[in-house]
Amino acid sequence: MRRLLEQSGVDSEGLLSAIDDQETKDELRRNTDSAIERGVFGAPTFFVGDEMFWGNDRLDFVESALERQEE
Repeated sequence: MRRLLEQSGVDSEGLLSAIDDQETKDELRRNTDSAIERGVFGAPTFFVGDEMFWGNDRLDFVESALERQEE
């Protein structure tokens, strides 16, 4: 894992040490709880406002929803 991260230009030491950091674990728990509250049941899930889109094949719908928001 370390070698792959380094080949990708990622700070492997920083990322791998963050995995064990309690603040990182707490943030993951908060994000997971929030996702459950919003009805997320899989990944990837995208929200545009309150509208939920699930799956890579919905990216066109996400883009359209974002464009509607800009109008």
